[in-house]
Amino acid sequence: MIKREYYIYEKGGTMPKDKFLKVLFVISLAITILIPLINIYFIYPSFTSLHIETTEKEAERTAVHLQSMLLSGIKDLKKQYIPADLSEKAGMSQKDFEFIKLKLFSKDGETIYSSEPGDIGEVNKYDYFHQIVAKGGKYTKVVKKDTTSLEGKVVKADVVETYIPIMREGSFIGAFEIYYDITGRYQKLKNAILYFSLLPMLMMLVFLYVITMTIFKLDKNILERKRAETEIIIYTEKLRISNRELEEFAYIASHDLQEPLRKIMAFGDRLKDKYTQTLDDQGRDYLERMQNAARRMQNLINGLLTYSRVATKGQPFEPVDLSAVTKEVLSDLEVRIQEAGGTVEVAPLPTLAADPLQMRQLFQNLIGNALKFHKNDEPPLVKISVELIQDSEDSADNKSCQIIVEDNGIGFDEKYKERIFGVFQRLHGKQEYEGTGIGLSVCKKIIERHGGKITAESAPGEGAKFIVSIPVKHKDNDGGSYG
Repeated sequence: MIKREYYIYEKGGTMPKDKFLKVLFVISLAITILIPLINIYFIYPSFTSLHIETTEKEAERTAVHLQSMLLSGIKDLKKQYIPADLSEKAGMSQKDFEFIKLKLFSKDGETIYSSEPGDIGEVNKYDYFHQIVAKGGKYTKVVKKDTTSLEGKVVKADVVETYIPIMREGSFIGAFEIYYDITGRYQKLKNAILYFSLLPMLMMLVFLYVITMTIFKLDKNILERKRAETEIIIYTEKLRISNRELEEFAYIASHDLQEPLRKIMAFGDRLKDKYTQTLDDQGRDYLERMQNAARRMQNLINGLLTYSRVATKGQPFEPVDLSAVTKEVLSDLEVRIQEAGGTVEVAPLPTLAADPLQMRQLFQNLIGNALKFHKNDEPPLVKISVELIQDSEDSADNKSCQIIVEDNGIGFDEKYKERIFGVFQRLHGKQEYEGTGIGLSVCKKIIERHGGKITAESAPGEGAKFIVSIPVKHKDNDGGSYG
């Protein structure tokens, strides 16, 4: 049995298509899962960090501006040293630099100014202020705070709080705390990351769907192929059993059925020899009918035996000279040809791989039929020609030998051209033409065993043409060819 697989060809080897697609499916699924994970754990934090750094730099520039504008001459940040117009100038800077809140701390962490007066006097006791900012370092954090929206509603906003130290001659004298509302920018960042996550994910999901459907169809095809292979195995086993039964039938037909038939014919001959004078006309008619029926029965059994032996008793293929085979057949049919006053014209025939005995049987049946079904007022003329046909452009070895056996006989209606190749199928009564109606079915079985086909073309009163196609070379079980 030939097992067919579809392969993806790659450098260094091959991989079955179904396995390749399943590996591709696993890789695609992993990528689909990794995309949101990469966004959550790598891209989103990276962009957030970059966003905070940008805001921190904005706060640093704002702090430098505020120091130069408000605190240029102050060496110690205390409540009593704060300029009276600090609140006004801070409000102007707030519009220019777009921060939402400003705090000013003394070196001890006391809030000495705030754009929200309620914060003044509070002391910052957090470690980050005293351990980082008080030592000259910046500190930034992102928090959620309640803010009032344009519609007057209190909503949670993403706020960046940046502490900028104020240094005088290398000493820490205080710090700014500048607040920025980054809710809008943060939301745009989230939307952008979501967009760039969803688009690849959607593409991968579509790709996964395509791969899944392809795998499903491929698996379905594999299942169908396996089912077909199973059916072939079952069919082969049934065929083996059928062939064995056919062999058993051939044995029965050649022994068990023949023996009683021979006795019927033998005793019929004795009756005819010894008691013909004793029997009246009706008795002699009965006896003649019995003998004719017995002879027909014997012909039918012999025909069935011949038909069954095409498959069970076939010889191995070998080079057969069809010209030599045809000469032998014409020699056997010489008397019939002379009696019919017929002519058989044979073109040079090739040598091909075949069963020699079955080739002889094929030509004998075809030529014999052409001689038998001739017109009463015209001697039979049989023409045998041949043509080599290239079956495929892929290989020069794919050639068929097309043998044409053409006659000028009575012909037949082409609507019966399939029926004439059936067992015991006759288009004419046995009173008109003798025979069992099995000759053409034997021809068809022989041609099928040789991997060929047979068909016919005809019209009533215009003769018949039988076209036989047989491969010139046959492949043996090892994949080689001979012929």
